[in-house]
Amino acid sequence: MTTAPQARPTPVWPIALFILLALAYGIWQAGPALSGDLRGSDDMMRMQQIRDLIAGQSWFDVDQSRLDTPEGGAMHWSRLPDLVPAAIVFLFQPLIGRELAEGIAITAWPLMLMVWVLTALVVCLRRLGAPVSGQLAGIFFFSTSAAMVNVMPGRIDHHGLGLALILTGFAALLSPRPLPRSGAVGAVCVAAMLSVAMENLPAAGMLIAGFGAAWIFRGAAEANRLRAFGASLIIAALVTFVFDAPGGGGQRDVCDAYGQSHFVALLVAGGSLVLIATALPRAESWRTRLIAMAVAGGLTLIGFIAVNPSCIGDPYAALPPLVRDGWLDVVAEARPLPRVIAEDAALAVFFYGFAFAGLACAWFAVRIGQSGKRLEAGALAVLLTISVALMVWQLRAASLAHALAAIASGWMFGYLFANWQSKRGAGPALLLLVGAVFISPSGWAYARSLMPDGAADARSFSAACRSGEAYRPVAAAPRAVVFTPVDLGAPLIYYTRHLATSAPYHRNPAAIELTFDVFRGTAETARRKIAMTGATHLLYCPGLGELSRHARAAPDGFAADLINGNLPSWLTPLTRIEGEEEGPVLYTISFDRN
Repeated sequence: MTTAPQARPTPVWPIALFILLALAYGIWQAGPALSGDLRGSDDMMRMQQIRDLIAGQSWFDVDQSRLDTPEGGAMHWSRLPDLVPAAIVFLFQPLIGRELAEGIAITAWPLMLMVWVLTALVVCLRRLGAPVSGQLAGIFFFSTSAAMVNVMPGRIDHHGLGLALILTGFAALLSPRPLPRSGAVGAVCVAAMLSVAMENLPAAGMLIAGFGAAWIFRGAAEANRLRAFGASLIIAALVTFVFDAPGGGGQRDVCDAYGQSHFVALLVAGGSLVLIATALPRAESWRTRLIAMAVAGGLTLIGFIAVNPSCIGDPYAALPPLVRDGWLDVVAEARPLPRVIAEDAALAVFFYGFAFAGLACAWFAVRIGQSGKRLEAGALAVLLTISVALMVWQLRAASLAHALAAIASGWMFGYLFANWQSKRGAGPALLLLVGAVFISPSGWAYARSLMPDGAADARSFSAACRSGEAYRPVAAAPRAVVFTPVDLGAPLIYYTRHLATSAPYHRNPAAIELTFDVFRGTAETARRKIAMTGATHLLYCPGLGELSRHARAAPDGFAADLINGNLPSWLTPLTRIEGEEEGPVLYTISFDRN
């Protein structure tokens, strides 16, 4: 009697080498982060939140005390992304000082997430049946996609952690053996990603639906895993609700953070799944299983709506029209596909080209993939379809869509490479070459480079407006309340000891509206309204796109005067770097000068 040949185990060393190469690239780009420069406003505010925690601010209090707005420094962030960087700073600060400790933290934490994300991505590809060539391609595709920025040094906001949790939860869903362990891992990821940020809500819902769908399709084989998933979801939801900010006794009647409605929905979903797996573990008919899951989904939705009906409406409905039109609608990541095409078609080619190419690969995998992997491929295709749909609605979903597209395109490259290996010849080689260009972010980046650039992006601001070196003179000035454009609030708080009057956060709409009124009104109106805030200084940066927008909206307004060099007599420059024409300048305000 002969035995079937054993499948050769997939080698690990090529995967490890590619991950190390990606890590080396990240380290190579770490210079600014090691010096303390962060990539964006949210990263800066996150680091200040970590500083406050180390300095003694309560774990359950994430409000920013130096954000001096009419609403106070109200924030809605989780403490979970603070844990590792705070631990690094806490351990190293006594040995090497705060600045270097923070530089290490904002470099090491994203690189840790990079290894985590790439490992989860490879696990997903293995469980989809991709060969080594596909796994290596997936690593390369992710590393050249828009998702990569979230795990690069200097990016410490919640996006990287959220992406790691989503891919880990998806890898658990794809587990080839429906063991309770994978259900527990998936449930912990779902609760944690919701606690980290509400933008992960669609992914959390899709993962819950995915574990339910696995039981619908596979029946009794999935009952134990479904039960473990439901029970773990209850426990993880409770733990994150009680121990993450603002805590079980905090203000949880919210929709923009992990609130009571989300908590109840997770409890109902978990309880329903436990009940189904216990009462109907061997339901023979898929129709019976489908009905049971539909009832569970309906109860979960009812629980969510009953606790806080406002959470199903527009989360920004209460924003003043000026704030919505002048701030929210020009946030780059909030743009829908038609606006991205109209404003920067070349950018749209890269972002949406790769996403739709990955989507085509995912559905192709469903159509011709291994018979034993069709359900897994279907899960990827559905998840990517919804992610791309969200990306069409708002560009902010690009990171998740690109990460999933890297998995789908990696699988496709593995398929094309295996086809070439088995058939050889010019035809399969050409198909591999053309296919690799079409499904790679690099191919779409090249297509983007061939197109004319869009209009100058007034949403961003120059590096001089956000570098630590440029803020040193401002930081050296005596501590003061500084009237800031919206986009300069976070850099001012992060780099200096000063208080800022506004920052780009939707829980402070009155501050944003007042800032718009100041820069779009006359100089005298500006002085009067600034006096209402208690600010004694004004921060200005010539390279700031926000002020250019104000100047275009009000050519005779205060922002236009500043840009044109028409300083009112009541402003006196206090700081400026010699030879630096675009860096931030701190002005002293004299309220009694005519």
